[in-house]
Amino acid sequence: MIKLLKYDLKRNATLLLGGMAILLLCEFFLLWSRTTDEVKIVLSVLFFGAVAVIYFISSLRVFDYNITTVSRRLVPVGALSYVGASLLYGLLNSLVLTVIGAAFTAYMVVSLGGGFNWVGQIPVWAIVMIVVEYLFLLVYGFLTFYVTIALARSLATKGVFWVGLLIFIVLTIVLSWIEDFLFGQDSSALFGSVDLEWSSQSGVLARELPGLLSAWQTWGSIVFEGLLCVAFLYVIKWCIEKKIEAR
Repeated sequence: MIKLLKYDLKRNATLLLGGMAILLLCEFFLLWSRTTDEVKIVLSVLFFGAVAVIYFISSLRVFDYNITTVSRRLVPVGALSYVGASLLYGLLNSLVLTVIGAAFTAYMVVSLGGGFNWVGQIPVWAIVMIVVEYLFLLVYGFLTFYVTIALARSLATKGVFWVGLLIFIVLTIVLSWIEDFLFGQDSSALFGSVDLEWSSQSGVLARELPGLLSAWQTWGSIVFEGLLCVAFLYVIKWCIEKKIEAR
């Protein structure tokens, strides 16, 4: 799996490094420019969005390349190694963008006269839960797209994109309906495992564990999506081993 990851990083090094260099240059230019803070924020979001889309498409292409190309399929690794290498590739790119985005956001907050005194009020368990849930959401999101690609490659030889698009739309609608029916929320809910409330008057973060209903909605949904990840891996493995022919 690590060998595949090294191949993928080396093959896409120009795209990754070039995109990162352009993003950093644009961000530094914004920081040093005399334009208004509002314009800086809007342009920064656009720059990050553009690079994020490029990196995301690159991650999907890496997975598709790994499961359909003869040179990759001849590497003596198991079917799940293709998934693991592609997943690590996507996670690394996402985390790098997250760190850069967080650094730029922190700088903008300070430049606008804000502060981070409230950070010390956030308990360690809350920070850990936010990080873990963020990583889980990334994994779940990537696997959803990977299983879509694997199914599309298994079912069609022509018009794979449109078949995949149809599969993705149906899959997301069905899964969202099931989650909403079982837990009263779908996968669009973010960071429900942490309940933090800011008081503008006291300047204190009220922190508490979610209530029983909230815990069922949040943790039930997370467990459900975890089971889906396992099912996605099984389906992808079956498609690679039984249905997808390398070309």
